[in-house]
Amino acid sequence: MNASRNRRGPRPHLIALGLIATGIATGVAPFTAAAQSWEVYSGLNPHREQLHGVADVQFCAGGGQVAAGTQTAPAGTPGFNNIVVERKNIANPVAGPWRYSYDSGRSEDGRGIVEYTDGSGFAVVGTLDTLATPVQTHLTISKVDCNGAMVWHRSYGTTAGKQIAWDILRAATGDPAFGTSAGDLIALGEYNTGSANFVRVVRTTSGGALIWMRDYSVPTAPTQLTGRGIAEVETPSLADNLVVAGGFGNNAAIFQIDGNNGAFICGSQVPGLGVSRFNDITRHGASGSTIAPGFTAVGETRSAAGGLPQAYVASYRSTGCALQRQVEWGSPNESETAQAVTTTRATTFSTVPGGQLLIVGNLVGPYLGANSSDVWSHLMVPITLAPYTAGGYTGMRYGTQGAGLAGVEIVADVAESDKGAHFVGTTTSDWDGLGDPADGYSVRMGFSGMKTLCSVPWSAPVTALTPFSALTVTPTAVSPSTQFNPLPRAELPAALCCGIGP
Repeated sequence: MNASRNRRGPRPHLIALGLIATGIATGVAPFTAAAQSWEVYSGLNPHREQLHGVADVQFCAGGGQVAAGTQTAPAGTPGFNNIVVERKNIANPVAGPWRYSYDSGRSEDGRGIVEYTDGSGFAVVGTLDTLATPVQTHLTISKVDCNGAMVWHRSYGTTAGKQIAWDILRAATGDPAFGTSAGDLIALGEYNTGSANFVRVVRTTSGGALIWMRDYSVPTAPTQLTGRGIAEVETPSLADNLVVAGGFGNNAAIFQIDGNNGAFICGSQVPGLGVSRFNDITRHGASGSTIAPGFTAVGETRSAAGGLPQAYVASYRSTGCALQRQVEWGSPNESETAQAVTTTRATTFSTVPGGQLLIVGNLVGPYLGANSSDVWSHLMVPITLAPYTAGGYTGMRYGTQGAGLAGVEIVADVAESDKGAHFVGTTTSDWDGLGDPADGYSVRMGFSGMKTLCSVPWSAPVTALTPFSALTVTPTAVSPSTQFNPLPRAELPAALCCGIGP
C-alpha cells in the first residue's frame, strides 16, 4: 500500500445490526455455521474495492470463505491497483480471520481464486501492468497460504495491450504421458492489442511451472473472440477436455480444447435474441450421477434492436459441442444478466439434491426507484433449464434497502458450500458514511434457503430459444513464463459490517 490505512467502522444506525450479526446484543445467540446467512461489505477508505472471485474453504484449517479482488487508489492518492485477498469465518464474518492487499509497486488486479486440496492455501489469477508505453500486461498466478502470506508469484506471457484475467480452476484430471495431472492449475484470460482480441489459456503444475499456454482466435475475425469462463468436461476419452465460454461477434460461444496440449476440438455459437455473450460455465453430471454429463453456460442476450439485456442460459453435451437447450431468462422491462454459475452439493441447501445449477446475476429494475441495481440468485435444473421450485425454493434479490443508502450492488462469482453458498461482488452504498464509492460485497446464503436478512423473493419467466451453428477456433502456442518474487502483504484493518439490511 502506498497510502495511509484508516480503520473504518459501521455507521451509528448500523451498529445494532452489527451486534446482532456477531451475537453480542442482549438475548441474541451467535449464528451457527450450519444455518447462518449474512451480507457484509469490506473496504479501506478512501480506496475502491471490488471482489471478483470466491471459493469455499474446505482444506485449510478453520474453513470459511475466501475471496480475491482488486483495490484501486482514488484519483489524487498515491499508488496503483493492488491484489486483495480476504478470508472470512462462516459463523462470524466480522472477525476475519484476515484481509490483505499485495503491493508490487505496479498496477495488479486479482480475479479468480481456487483452493489447493492439500490444505496449503489458494491460487489467485490476475494481471500485472508493466506501466510501459505502449501498454504491456502480464497474466499472473500467485499462491497464497492459508494465513494470507504469498508463497509465489508468476507471470505467463507479456502481451501488447490490455490483458484481463477471468477464471482459474484446479484440474481433476490429467495424463502423465502428456505431463499433466490432477491438481494442475488452469487459468483463463483475454487480451486486446487494439486491432485483435485473443483468448489465453494457461496450464501449470500446482507449483506454477508452465506446462502449456495457448492463445486462441478466429483468423477471419481476430477481434471478435472472447473467453470469460472455463470448466473441465466429463468425457470418457483421455483428452481431459476443457471448455471455454465467451463470445464471437454478436453471438455467445463455447469451444472445447484438449486439456493435455490445448489443441482445438470443437466450437459452437448461438445468437440468442440477436446479441449475446456467455460470462461463465460449469460442468454437471458424471458417472453414476442422476444428471446426464454436460456443461451449462450463463450470460446475457438482447435484441439486435438494442433491447434490455436478459439472462441467458445454455446447456451442452460433453462431446461435439452439441447444444441441448437454451433459454432466455428474465423480464422484458428489466435489465438482467447472468454472471456466474456453479452446481450444488447434496448438502448446500435443504431438500435440494446435488448437481442443480446455482446461478447469480445482476438486475436493474423498478424496485426501489426507477433504476434499482441489485443482485439475483436462482436454482435451475440442468439440461431442461427449468427453474428449480421443489420445496418452496424461488429466486432471491439482494441489495441496498436501507433509508439513505441508495447504491449499486453487483455480483461477480459464486461458489457452492456445505450448508450454504457464497457470492461476491461490489457495493457502492455509503455504509460507513465516509463517502467511499465502492466496497467489496460478500454474501453467505444459508442451508435452509437462499434467503438473507435483506433478500426478497424474485422470479422471472423462461423462454426457450433454438438456433446455433458451428465455430472454428485456431490455437497458437505461447511459451514465456517469468518467476517473480512473492509480494509482501499489508494487513487491512478494515471493519466488516454486517449491517446491510432493510
